[in-house]
Amino acid sequence: MGSDAFTVLLVEDELADAALFQEMLADVSPEITVEHVEHGGEALQYLLGKAPYAGRPRPNLVVLDLNMPVMDGHEFLREVKAHEHLRALPVLVLSTSDHPTDVQRSYLGFASGYVVKPGTYAEYTRVLTAVESYWRGVLRLPTIGELVGEERP
Repeated sequence: MGSDAFTVLLVEDELADAALFQEMLADVSPEITVEHVEHGGEALQYLLGKAPYAGRPRPNLVVLDLNMPVMDGHEFLREVKAHEHLRALPVLVLSTSDHPTDVQRSYLGFASGYVVKPGTYAEYTRVLTAVESYWRGVLRLPTIGELVGEERP
């Protein structure tokens, strides 16, 4: 939908799920760049620009799995939202869990949205089309400069 550069940071420990997400998103919107890390600890290092992620593009959106080793999605939300310059970064939870406790904890942890992973290819395509349309078409996101405090109103 949008024509500007758009980067998604996918935080997903299941490599098959990550590959499927990337493949399907490329079908929906091939110009979106997807950066992939396998757990919340790596995602935090990525967002803070620490090695080996120094110089990588700042994401416009984080797509976060909840159930991961090392640092799970709830821990990641707590950590990322504690950093003032990362707090406004949108985080969309994409999880197999439809448990009300996971949904509630995610929103209480300041997740920007919660989507249950679809069970079929057609449903997944529909969800990714809606996500792409919303995050790149309908929604007004802050610029990278606004997020890091470089641009003031």
